[in-house]
Amino acid sequence: MKKRLISSLMAFVLLCAVGCGRAVVPPAGDTAVTPQTQPLPAAPEVSTAQVQAAKKDLTFFVEGEQEVLPATRYTGAGYVIYIPDEGWRFEKEMDDGMQLERWESVWNDEVELTVYTRPVYPDASAAVTRDLFLADSDYVFENVTGGVAGDPLVGREADGDYLCFMTAEGAGGVTYIVAWEYPAEAAEGFGARLRVIADTFAVIKE
Repeated sequence: MKKRLISSLMAFVLLCAVGCGRAVVPPAGDTAVTPQTQPLPAAPEVSTAQVQAAKKDLTFFVEGEQEVLPATRYTGAGYVIYIPDEGWRFEKEMDDGMQLERWESVWNDEVELTVYTRPVYPDASAAVTRDLFLADSDYVFENVTGGVAGDPLVGREADGDYLCFMTAEGAGGVTYIVAWEYPAEAAEGFGARLRVIADTFAVIKE
């Protein structure tokens, strides 16, 4: 699954730069992509001063129980995101000229959150990048009308694995893809946690 996702992205997105509850998934089949006719809403932004908050607590509700975990700010190329201090392994690598920054669960290597930047199409908007990513995915999506910060798209593979993603426009024409995936049996646990983590993503204002 991981290899198929990265392979699909090669055709559309160079990498540089929210889970979700259980999705009600339509019958398997091709996803019809309806191009956006209006610009997508802007992603959250933070100023340089706001970026100074290096630590914060993240609150998760997992199977009806609340848990609060300390998290540390990660500052990437034009963006920030908060990752819990324990339980996540960071990977930053190049793959055929593409850069990705990924956090993988130390308890389940099928659970991960990835930030992609520097798209193949430098002038592509978040809406265009969203449509390209959606059209090239192996997942069946429950809808094709979201895909921005706070309103991710949710897809499911035939084997039950979930993929959620959003796009966001940053400074200098950079479009980010923030994607996270997890197996069906982890939807109520890691699914809920990943959504909270992804919602901390914000682009940095120049």
